[in-house]
Amino acid sequence: MGSDPSLTYAFDRVQGAWQTMAARGEFTEQTLDKFGLLLKRCERYMQLRDVVVLGDVTADPVEDFVTARGHSRHGRVTDSAAATMRLRRSVVRTAYRTLRELGPSDADPARDIVLPARAIGGVRPPAGGHSGEIGHIRVRDLDVSHRRVWMHGSTKVDARWCPLDDWALNVLTSRAEFVSARQLRKESAPNARLAVSDRHGSDAYLQARACVALGDLLRRIGLGDKEDVKPSSITAWAAVAEFERTGRIEDAARRLGLRSLDRAAAVRARFRTVRR
Repeated sequence: MGSDPSLTYAFDRVQGAWQTMAARGEFTEQTLDKFGLLLKRCERYMQLRDVVVLGDVTADPVEDFVTARGHSRHGRVTDSAAATMRLRRSVVRTAYRTLRELGPSDADPARDIVLPARAIGGVRPPAGGHSGEIGHIRVRDLDVSHRRVWMHGSTKVDARWCPLDDWALNVLTSRAEFVSARQLRKESAPNARLAVSDRHGSDAYLQARACVALGDLLRRIGLGDKEDVKPSSITAWAAVAEFERTGRIEDAARRLGLRSLDRAAAVRARFRTVRR
């Protein structure tokens, strides 16, 4: 390929390296899907700007890709959320780190891209599970009599029951009734997805559906302009509230299904200024 390979060839090598890492357990399948999808989008973005050779990739078109506007779930063109831009930048930097290890490039065109700083605190509403779990909840997972919902867990967190307050119980009960009424067969209602559509999709797509819906909700209630308020902020608040209620980091970890007390402590440390 010489010293100036095509962008397609270089990014295909990156994808191959990531697949090998996933096979060794260094990448989750969900991360592989998400990073792979964004890397292909980056490649198409560059090609539309006549950047087809790896050596022609510079900081300017990469920054344009990272900060590019996107579409809301309603089809409107909107500014990308800070979390979306940070993810794009992470994918590009990870790809170029892989390329440096493979040999075709020693560049890092996304290194100096400046994005909005993470907010230290702010208002965050209480809730339960992680965005990666929400799409897997079925109608049958709602236990109305015990005021709780079953979270199925993931590769990173354990399955568990999450308690529901009056508001959450009312919302999920109403949602369950709505979803059940839409089923063509009554017997299929318990297996219907509670929070997202029943369209088939990978774990990554189910999580994306949940994140899009949560992000839309945050914008509708006036938190869309808070740079560091995102779907994961909702989950984190549940851990903070549990810790403040019991004073035990173990309880906060159990609430979120975390297997590491260090991870639970990090959540608490990050949001310790919320109520100051």
